Amino acid sequence: MATPGMNDTISFQYENTMVTITALKPLDEFKTQDATYGPVEKGREILVPRWVANVLISSNLAQLKDPGIKVADLQKALWQETGEPVLQSLDHDFYYQVRNSIEHLAYQNKTSPNDVRLAAQTKMENLLRDLLDSRLLKIMKLSLREERLRETKKKMTEEERWLFDRLVKLLRKWQTEVLEIETGD
Repeated sequence: MATPGMNDTISFQYENTMVTITALKPLDEFKTQDATYGPVEKGREILVPRWVANVLISSNLAQLKDPGIKVADLQKALWQETGEPVLQSLDHDFYYQVRNSIEHLAYQNKTSPNDVRLAAQTKMENLLRDLLDSRLLKIMKLSLREERLRETKKKMTEEERWLFDRLVKLLRKWQTEVLEIETGD
């Protein structure tokens, strides 16, 4: 039986993360397996799982509330990360927040194209790639050592912990196999 991959585990968590949406039209009471929502008046905010928000957004019944992470926030995180040799702390759901911001911009650009928002979306995507590259190099180096493991993992996001744990196991196995010497006894 295969172990669940990062995308399976983290995607499930991501899709069930609670997000705030604003009703674009009045919403009648509706139920999911786990909860009942509404009724909601037009213009009111409601907290729902992301997967519910996606259904309502795709039906033009709601829009995602501005998630709060801006280009400047991502620039600051990248600047801090590249300016220090050690892994910097990020909120455990930092990548969720950034993806949420990029998705929000993409949705706004789809419904009402705007050059400034499109530039912000592209800038955020590029900054995120640069931040991932910088953190990935540090995580790879850390996976070769075991010093201050608990303290280091506290600075990682969920996605990074998943990768780190697998890298450590893979690199240890690889080192053991490379160092395995047949003595011919």
